[in-house]
Amino acid sequence: MIASLRTALEERHRPVAVLHLDDEVGVYAYARMVRDRLKGPMRRPNGKPAGAPSNGDRNPATTGSSGPARIVLRRIWDAIVWSKLLRRLIYPVDLLLFLCYRAYIEGIRKRVLIMDRYFYDTLVDVADGRGWGWIRLLKLITPTPTLPVLVDAGPEQSYARKGEYSVEYLRGRWTAYQTVFPWVRAAVRLRNDDLAAAQAALRTVALERLDAA
Repeated sequence: MIASLRTALEERHRPVAVLHLDDEVGVYAYARMVRDRLKGPMRRPNGKPAGAPSNGDRNPATTGSSGPARIVLRRIWDAIVWSKLLRRLIYPVDLLLFLCYRAYIEGIRKRVLIMDRYFYDTLVDVADGRGWGWIRLLKLITPTPTLPVLVDAGPEQSYARKGEYSVEYLRGRWTAYQTVFPWVRAAVRLRNDDLAAAQAALRTVALERLDAA
């Protein structure tokens, strides 16, 4: 869908830049870059959401085996690094870094910035299903995109596509999105059952929003 939108914009002489939130923006992305330079790239599941557990919620068929000690250490490491509290504290720093990218790409290079995943994805990850006050506060300091888009895939549909995470885990994320996304002004939901139709709808609304901006 991003490739289709990029082509449509560039055909209309609107240069585009695409950034992936998890891989290119923020403290965790920079930490991975440093790690990869020192140790070489680690294989990471395609489309893994930030903060997704590295074990437990994954489909056993896609998880390699390792020794018990290594599994315990990995779980301890994940519990610390992916702590919801820690990620809430880092969130404003990530926003500041993102605004620097945005100023450079949109302000200096005059390109349309498309984000593959956005901070609403992080809000879903750090939500605990109870204290929504913190999540609302973080949402208030988050700049609203010209076109916020949710490709709405239910947990069963997401599981059928990749089978990487359990339906229970995916259902938790989907439920959190149903709370967070209605807070986003002028947001658009796209069905995920017809790719061609979703691509066409995205191109239409994106061009309309950019022309009106």
